[in-house]
Amino acid sequence: MAFSGRRLGRSDRSVVALLLLNQGELCLLRRSSLVASDPGRWHCITGYLDSGDDPAEHVLVELGEETGLSRLDLADLVAGPVLSLPGGDGVWTVHVFVATARHQRVRLNWEHEDVCWTPWSRAGEDGRELVPWLPVLVAESLPHMHVTMS
Repeated sequence: MAFSGRRLGRSDRSVVALLLLNQGELCLLRRSSLVASDPGRWHCITGYLDSGDDPAEHVLVELGEETGLSRLDLADLVAGPVLSLPGGDGVWTVHVFVATARHQRVRLNWEHEDVCWTPWSRAGEDGRELVPWLPVLVAESLPHMHVTMS
């Protein structure tokens, strides 16, 4: 599992991930060609977590960087599970959060070239290729959502 092109040391495998919802739809971001890992694939808001950083604070930093949204744009923010997920270069610790946005207006940064809001059951439609770890995050964090790709 690679979350960006940054070279990692053995101890630097912690990330935050935010599943952003609005009116039953999940916000998916398509990675730009400027990022080293998974360009063109769709995923949620993510970011590396440096040692000593508070995941709940850092997920808001990533929210702002990747979507232009702030805590004021959220109706809620809930800490989800902390997952250990295998990747091609080791095991990753993923601090998952789930938030409800008050609206669907986002401003993308250079890491992304497109955004869509879709029900999870339709996330893989219209040619959207998801990053391989996203279904695991959704299944573990949003058990009430239908996680089968149509």
